[in-house]
Amino acid sequence: DIFSGRSLSDEDTAQYIADNRLDPGLLTWQTKEDGTKYISLPEDQWSLVHSVDLNMYYDTGEGYVDLGLDNLYILGDEGELMPDVDGTWLSINDQPVAYYHTDTVDDGTSYTITGYVPAMLNGERVKLMLIFDNDNPYGFIAGADPDYDPEETETVARGLTELKDGDEIRFLCDYYGYDGELQDSHYLGEPMKVDTSDIRISNTDVKGKYMALYKFTDIYNQSYWTDIVE
Repeated sequence: DIFSGRSLSDEDTAQYIADNRLDPGLLTWQTKEDGTKYISLPEDQWSLVHSVDLNMYYDTGEGYVDLGLDNLYILGDEGELMPDVDGTWLSINDQPVAYYHTDTVDDGTSYTITGYVPAMLNGERVKLMLIFDNDNPYGFIAGADPDYDPEETETVARGLTELKDGDEIRFLCDYYGYDGELQDSHYLGEPMKVDTSDIRISNTDVKGKYMALYKFTDIYNQSYWTDIVE
């Protein structure tokens, strides 16, 4: 047992992980009689899964806007995973944004889901931190976390900055060519002037072509992607 307290050599550890890793060959879409797509994993494989997130890309006609990762899926009665894809995505004041789910804590009674939206706040690159919980099922922006590049600055992060009326937000996204190569970060939508009394988080229609697939992350923080959801 890797957690038994007995030290393992690098070779033994690598072998243990290889013998207890998520099998990517099982992450293939199957089809039910009614046409519903699903992925079925045995219990020992589910025990290796840390998180599952929907990864959506908006097709601009020249490339793809990465809209991020959200923990949207449906679990069937037999433990099968079914896609929760309807052409909508997380939006702020009706503007679809790049949202990245980072953590879910759920004890069966209460839950907290956290994630972030990359943005420019008054000219400074930040992550807008979003929280969804029992008291705020539709979510709220907890504040802005400065998004420093560790290779360019030694500045110590100063914690969350509260949004104020009149702040200007420009939402950011990663843009990929059809060849899958990252082109650059782009602005998404128009600048938004903050009115703290009117910040709405919802899911809205992306109104165009999109590509959706799922990202599985295992307990060793290794990532695996499914095929595109057709």
